Amino acid sequence: MPDWIAVLRAQVAAIAAGQYADVTANCAHAPDELTELCGDLERLAEILAERDKVRASLALEVHHRVKNNLQIVASLLSLQAGRSDSPAVQEALVQTRERIEALALVQRAIYVQANDGGQPSLDVANLIQELCGQFRRTHSGRSEVAFSCKSASLLVPLDSALPLALFAVEAVTNAYAYAFPDRRTGSIRLRFTVSKAGLARLSVVDDGIGFATDGSARTTGRLLMGGFADQLQGRFKITSRPSGGTTAQLDYPVG
Repeated sequence: MPDWIAVLRAQVAAIAAGQYADVTANCAHAPDELTELCGDLERLAEILAERDKVRASLALEVHHRVKNNLQIVASLLSLQAGRSDSPAVQEALVQTRERIEALALVQRAIYVQANDGGQPSLDVANLIQELCGQFRRTHSGRSEVAFSCKSASLLVPLDSALPLALFAVEAVTNAYAYAFPDRRTGSIRLRFTVSKAGLARLSVVDDGIGFATDGSARTTGRLLMGGFADQLQGRFKITSRPSGGTTAQLDYPVG
């Protein structure tokens, strides 16, 4: 004789796991009360399945709207930068566009991750790879600057991926903007590593002209990088000297 309680438990477990299609009527010969309860569970599974379908459709619509809006804003910034005669204004608009494109990149990753039903995390190596592709496209006219990326693989929560990506945007765009004036040749290297002690490090190193600093400068880029470091409960530093290149480094704990 079947264990009707076990059958009911299996139905409830399938519903709790979101496996609505696995909820079947196996209570044909069960006592009337249990047969009725099995039917109730099947109807509940159908309702939840329909609710999830509607929710997924709404999430897709929101994703497309956000993506399209971010693309419009980025395009408007590019258009405005092209119309400006001021190099400083052009650079500010380009940097703002790159920040928005980084937001769009992480937003897309969040959507894909949620749509796949996976854990709420992503691999930094994939994130860095996409970011570097974005940097190369944006600075495709700077062939005199060699740009390279290398990243360790590390799953990070989605809410820490955004400040990490935006820190990289600030550091790399600053290097392109200031390290190589007058088409000077050089290189920019982006690296992400994780120590055995659980300390992550994102560094952007250039061999450009460098600058003298006592660490007290409060530029917009430096303030933003400090804010992103705070979000990750980490710290950052910029080291540079004239004709010695510049390093922007972020260290934060993972785990």
